[in-house]
Amino acid sequence: MTSETKQRASWYAFVVLAVLTMLNLLNYVDRYIFSALIPYIKADTGFTDSQLGLIGSAFTWIYTICSPLFGFLGDRYHRGRLMALGIFIWSFATAGAGFSRNFGQMLVSRAAVGIGEADYATVAPSLLSDFFSKARRGLAMSIFQATVPIGAAIGFLMGGYFGAPSSLGWRNTLYLVGLPGLLAAFAIFLVREPQRGVMDDPEEMTDTEPIPLKTGYKILFGNPGYMATCLGFASVTFALGALVFWAPEWMKTDKGLDERTANNVLGICAVVGGSVGTILGGIIGDALNRRMRHAYFLVCAVSPILAAIPTLVAVISPTPIVYEAGIFIAITLVYLGNGPVNTLVVNLVSPKLRTTATGFLVVCIHVLGDGISLFLVGAVSTYLRDAAKNGQPIPGFVTFLGNLFGISPATQTLSIGLLMMPVALTLGGLIFAWGFWKVRQEKAA
Repeated sequence: MTSETKQRASWYAFVVLAVLTMLNLLNYVDRYIFSALIPYIKADTGFTDSQLGLIGSAFTWIYTICSPLFGFLGDRYHRGRLMALGIFIWSFATAGAGFSRNFGQMLVSRAAVGIGEADYATVAPSLLSDFFSKARRGLAMSIFQATVPIGAAIGFLMGGYFGAPSSLGWRNTLYLVGLPGLLAAFAIFLVREPQRGVMDDPEEMTDTEPIPLKTGYKILFGNPGYMATCLGFASVTFALGALVFWAPEWMKTDKGLDERTANNVLGICAVVGGSVGTILGGIIGDALNRRMRHAYFLVCAVSPILAAIPTLVAVISPTPIVYEAGIFIAITLVYLGNGPVNTLVVNLVSPKLRTTATGFLVVCIHVLGDGISLFLVGAVSTYLRDAAKNGQPIPGFVTFLGNLFGISPATQTLSIGLLMMPVALTLGGLIFAWGFWKVRQEKAA
């Protein structure tokens, strides 16, 4: 490859990174704006916390079921065209949720969003890895993943400002964010398909034939570093997914903030703390990895363990400045591992298995993560609220936790449910630490 050709290839890589990053931003705006609209949807429709949690989990379950399918397809077919299809589906379904007139329609609409987002989220990291070398991949993945907190922030802010009945209302807000994606799908459709593994070491690509599905999963399950990444990230997602989904309603009912203020606080914390944490995590991970192989594990291990402390403080504190600072610090720390965890996945497996590996990662983090926690927190809240309303006894261990942390099991029901999150963050960090020890042990052997 000539110097001029290399320069053109490098510029094209950054163009692709920019396109994928902007589309990922739209992806997460569409995903998180629903959380910001929950207080308005709840007031308008009368859905219970349990029903709303089930709607959130339905998205996650469909997202999870479809991810292995798109992982299989992404390792075999043109990835840009696959992602264009996914963008079209999630955008149409997001707008379609605005037309829902009952619980069943809302459930189906949000579940359909999971189909499109499973497509895009599974295929995009694989495509991106074929435009950047391992030395630059951590930062590229972090730039791509920085749109997660920024998209969440935009979703919270738009939901807070436009979702109120005095403004656009929650239905029109869903139309507003859903329809632009129908046009954006054409941008990724035009991206060229690079040779798979072209930016990796030559010995990693002995042939270009796809690995059979059964053989591929056997390879993945026999890779302890990859499995630790899946399980560790699942535990972190259990915590982060529930915190993000329930935060607007939690800050309204348990902390006493109005909808707009709650979404403004969450938006600022997400856009500043999340984006700073994501970019900083990629820089730290790349710097450490130049000195120590698989050092991305260290970033993924330390960040959630540290984040568990401010998360607990945020849940139990009644003081606005304290719990708002706790949310900010926790988001910043958790997102340190956002870029490194995706870099681990593409670095730990063969280029021919990357989309399949990403698809199975999605299965793990949602089946064992927020696919459980969203509904679980809502179910705990509804159970405790109904028990208090009907004069039924509250379980002893819940009363003990309430007394220990100064939380009322009768009125701060979401806070009781969210007490599980610091435990999940700590467990996730320990699993990543085990993964780091395991790959270092294999290298020594």
